[in-house]
Amino acid sequence: MKFSFCYSCFNLRNKHFLLISIIGLLTVHPLKSQDIQKPELDYLMQKKGSSTIGLYSGIPYVGITEYSYGISRHFALGVLYGYTPVVVGYGLRIKVLIAEPDENRRVYLKSPILYYPKTNELGGDPWILAWPNINVEWKMKNGARFWSGLGLVGAACVDYLFGIKDNETTTANDHQGNVTMAKKGIMADLWNTIQIGYSKPVSKKMTFMAEVAPVMKGLKLSSANQWIGGPPVILTFGLSYSL
Repeated sequence: MKFSFCYSCFNLRNKHFLLISIIGLLTVHPLKSQDIQKPELDYLMQKKGSSTIGLYSGIPYVGITEYSYGISRHFALGVLYGYTPVVVGYGLRIKVLIAEPDENRRVYLKSPILYYPKTNELGGDPWILAWPNINVEWKMKNGARFWSGLGLVGAACVDYLFGIKDNETTTANDHQGNVTMAKKGIMADLWNTIQIGYSKPVSKKMTFMAEVAPVMKGLKLSSANQWIGGPPVILTFGLSYSL
């Protein structure tokens, strides 16, 4: 009788243990799997403490590389190095999250700021170029992102920017012997852009991106003579790798 009673208690306890274990697996396991889920790839706005390396090409840059680091949930900073067929550039890319109505939409500001050292192709002077632009972005179910927005490009000779030099001019004599002043080169100018872009993860750590931005003067496409970058378009495509 004692053995039978103890055996029954043992079976009862086992049943309770199995029931508690099943409930535990159903409630705890989903939470653990959610906690260890890998973060979604984002070539532009890195999460706090994470970083990416990007390799890009396009127009006017033949090659450009970027190391980007997430400083906070709303701010990331990239370090840039690139070269066109005639000039090398160094700089930063500032990225600020302005608004995020939900997980599939966001509004952000990004602004590359580039420094061009002294080169013959730019009149022998160092230049600075900045391209602040604001974009609205949508994320698809497959992780792809599509964005569009408006931007403003400003470029200036460093000496002109700090008041060391005025717009360059040259003197000439007309057919009557009068001295005239002719503009030799623009030392600063502004353009506007309309950009459209797309990005999509191609592996667990790598993302492809492409963006095209016509360079304009008001509502008209800028000419190659007006724009310092050659063809009046900023084209970027490449890959970023999450570290």
